Amino acid sequence: MTKRIVMKDVANLAGVSAQTASRVLSGKGYVSEQTRAKVQQAVSQLGYRPNIAASSLASGKSQLVGVLIVGELSYGRALAYIRFEQLQSKKCHFVVSASAEPTESAELRESLDFLQSIHPQALVIISQNQAAVNLLLPHLSQPAVIAMNHPVPSSEVGRVELEQVDSTTALLTHLYERGCRRIAHLSPDIDEVDAIVRKNTYIDFCQKNSLAPLIIPVRDWSAKAGFAAAHALAKGAFDAIFAANDYLALGAAECLENDENLLPGRDYALAGFDDLEASVYSRGGLTTVRQKFPELATAIDSQIVDQLAGRPPAVVKIENELIVRGSSANFSRH
Repeated sequence: MTKRIVMKDVANLAGVSAQTASRVLSGKGYVSEQTRAKVQQAVSQLGYRPNIAASSLASGKSQLVGVLIVGELSYGRALAYIRFEQLQSKKCHFVVSASAEPTESAELRESLDFLQSIHPQALVIISQNQAAVNLLLPHLSQPAVIAMNHPVPSSEVGRVELEQVDSTTALLTHLYERGCRRIAHLSPDIDEVDAIVRKNTYIDFCQKNSLAPLIIPVRDWSAKAGFAAAHALAKGAFDAIFAANDYLALGAAECLENDENLLPGRDYALAGFDDLEASVYSRGGLTTVRQKFPELATAIDSQIVDQLAGRPPAVVKIENELIVRGSSANFSRH
């Protein structure tokens, strides 16, 4: 039988005390970077895996982090969730998740009650529905971080958001500078913060620049919905499309090419939001807004660390980045 590797083996190989090795692995207490590197190298070399249950019993503290997912775990939020799990795994923490539909009050409470029943050290709520979050806030009983791009009526929880208004305005300004004056907006007709903020920012931009809004409602965020919605765009009625995400943009472009032989970058300007992996490989490349989902996960983790250390909850805003590609750069009305 293979000998089980224990903390003492790691300490001996690294040439440090067991207490020092423990501080490195728990992330508590000061350890020099040189010593930390030696311990981590020993952990990797020996294949050491800490006994999470024993550590929890000894410290009296949970090694669990709860994540409540409100609604679907869509593209960007899925990336953030996976990255967050990876960060917790490196700290030897377990992530326990639950999900609920935003419109089901009883389901939301049941999911929250389940997570709180396992006594996590912290709780993360990932949501695009403001009403659902407001419902849950009074019932939180541990340090919590809300991942939502909208303020919450509580200073007792942390919040992390991906900036929306400035980046949407920058994208629309880019289209305007290409000479576009008839900008259509494909907007999901759903009660989600991101869809609402992007639509409202579009309306404000049109008002400030004396443009006539042309909002095309779509049923969800999918390429299929974008394809269906593009049938409502009459040839000559628009010179640009701002879709609320890249899936909608790509679906609309496919429809317009099939039905009208219209190509983005040649016959109109096209822009989306999110910067999907596929967007760079679409015809000419899709202009979009890159949301930094891995940074969102890192910021959530940092908020948890701060709150567990006794620091007050904070609001962290992560800036997005406008990515200009051929779908708009190759088009001009000038």
